[in-house]
Amino acid sequence: MTKDIIRVENLVKIFPVLRRGIFRTAQVAEIRAVNDISFSILRGETLGLVGESGCGKSTTARTMLFLTPSTSGSVYFEDTNILEQFRNARQKAKILEIRRHLQYVFQDPYLSLNPRWSIEETLNEPFRIHQHLPQSEWHNRMLELLELVGLEEYHAWRYPHEFSGGQRQRVGIARALAVDPQFLILDEPVSSLDVSVRATILNLLLELQEKLGLTYLYISHDLSSVRFISTRVAVMYLGRIVELSDVDSLFEHPLHHYTFALMSAIPVPDPSGKQVLSILEGEVPSVMNPPPGCHFHPRCSAALPECKTVRPQLEEKGEGRFVACINPR
Repeated sequence: MTKDIIRVENLVKIFPVLRRGIFRTAQVAEIRAVNDISFSILRGETLGLVGESGCGKSTTARTMLFLTPSTSGSVYFEDTNILEQFRNARQKAKILEIRRHLQYVFQDPYLSLNPRWSIEETLNEPFRIHQHLPQSEWHNRMLELLELVGLEEYHAWRYPHEFSGGQRQRVGIARALAVDPQFLILDEPVSSLDVSVRATILNLLLELQEKLGLTYLYISHDLSSVRFISTRVAVMYLGRIVELSDVDSLFEHPLHHYTFALMSAIPVPDPSGKQVLSILEGEVPSVMNPPPGCHFHPRCSAALPECKTVRPQLEEKGEGRFVACINPR
């Protein structure tokens, strides 16, 4: 199947910057955390989303599921504009139906779990809210979920503080799977884990994807894990997508100069191997006052005069590769 399961069109999220006084509050600036981005995710694939801290990756993900309301734009799930549905608070049954298909795995597994609830209570909560299973089946389904993510039956009666970080993340994944979703957003699911534990969680995610036919949006700073798990990769810079490509082409020959700088920062595990470095000059521009034209031009060694005035659009460069750059590599 090649049909898009998720399609994002012209998504924008603006946060106002307020100055609070004694008698009134005034808006003095705005932060365009997500700046008119569009992309789609095919059923069964994994789209990696990478970029520096503060570029808008997590805000994009949260806005897609209306955990953070968007300023404008649309998100389509199987041709249904889900943002319109979420804004209509009267359609509670419809909203719950959509949320059953779209789930979120958070970055910190400890903060995303209620410390006063046992794992049994945590996994039973989706059943209680969505009512998609009769209560007589809750216990058996809860045990199936634990087995699915590699935990034992006795873990159901423990509390989050009694688990390791990897085990807590497995609980978070099991909770997301409790409603039989089709699409998961994985927001840096292994960033707080040890390297050895990361590998087991990534392998678990791949096994679940193959077994359950899941589609992922995988957000991470770890480019090696992105290359391991992703089918395609989107690169973000200051709220915009600057490159979108299949994972092998992106890592072998990045077109955007920012992408090339990210790739050159990956350590080469060979002391005798040669590594081509692209060291970025300067600091990341202020999101409240980004530079005109291409936001990356103050740090780009290949910038042209028109880069200072012309905002490049994401254009196809052949074989499904897209780049927003006037002078690509």
